[in-house]
Amino acid sequence: MPENELGIEEVRAQLGDLVDDAHYEGHITRITRRGRHVASIVPAGMKATGLPDAAVEAAVDAAWPGLPEGITMGEARRRVIAALNAAHPHMIEPGEPEVLPDLARLQDVSANIEKQLSEGALSGEQQQRLQKAVHGIAETIREIRVRMTHQQVLVTAIQEEGGTWDAARAVAALSNAGHAVDDKRARSVMRRIAATGQLTRTSPTRAIYDTTEQ
Repeated sequence: MPENELGIEEVRAQLGDLVDDAHYEGHITRITRRGRHVASIVPAGMKATGLPDAAVEAAVDAAWPGLPEGITMGEARRRVIAALNAAHPHMIEPGEPEVLPDLARLQDVSANIEKQLSEGALSGEQQQRLQKAVHGIAETIREIRVRMTHQQVLVTAIQEEGGTWDAARAVAALSNAGHAVDDKRARSVMRRIAATGQLTRTSPTRAIYDTTEQ
């Protein structure tokens, strides 16, 4: 997927063009402030934390071996990105099974790419790209499973213990269950749980939550 990096002042001067690049060509612009990545301009519907670039490019190649009349490469990218985003869950809803249907879709994408590789009708460069994509999807699936496990463990602890939760308490609960995480991961898990309504943030500046009364 095309991607470039610009400072915030450059972005201000080129904003219209950069938005057009995202919309029509599927480009991503990483915005930096004093050399630090602070935001991104991405195509509508895309999650900035989506699949690896190689996986998206390989999926475009697999889905669009020849573009139908009237379909631009930018439109093809947007359609594939939307499909892959649907297969890349960022929040686990309570009561869902351990292996989500979206996870199964990711596995289907990987299986489709593996099938193309086994048919042997690809150039060496195409094979390398698809193999890299399969590896990227496998890493994404592994990460999803880890995140699912972390959230399930912490939800159980919250339901059993109740009370106020911060990063330190979340880290301790996950550690007691055998999961070594840092404060950043713990805060991320608590944010996802708060989005399901099981925690309520009580501080505007710190990651402190109260258990929501059911």
